[in-house]
Amino acid sequence: MSKEEWFLFQEYIAEILNEIDPHARSTKGSGNKGEQGDVNNKVGLTIECKLRNTKSAQINVEQWKDLLDEIPLHSERIPLLALKNKEGRKWAVLDLDDFLTMYIELIKFRRGE
Repeated sequence: MSKEEWFLFQEYIAEILNEIDPHARSTKGSGNKGEQGDVNNKVGLTIECKLRNTKSAQINVEQWKDLLDEIPLHSERIPLLALKNKEGRKWAVLDLDDFLTMYIELIKFRRGE
């Protein structure tokens, strides 16, 4: 997949996040450790984007570990691995505990708790 496709995937995510962070954008110099993740945002996510040139979107454990290593110790940032396959299907991979915590908070918020 071309470099342009990588950038467009990052821009897609940034555009969606603009609803809650108008300054979200594709990271400058993605991959050179200048900024955390592939999508710069102030909403607490460290996002690593990966394109797969297959129908599947297998998780690479080493890429997950690299993503975790980008987050400073004791940070409240949430790691998110964004995957897109050659058919254009997209997935978000989160730590199960992070997902469950966020989901419970969402449900409590909706209930007014």
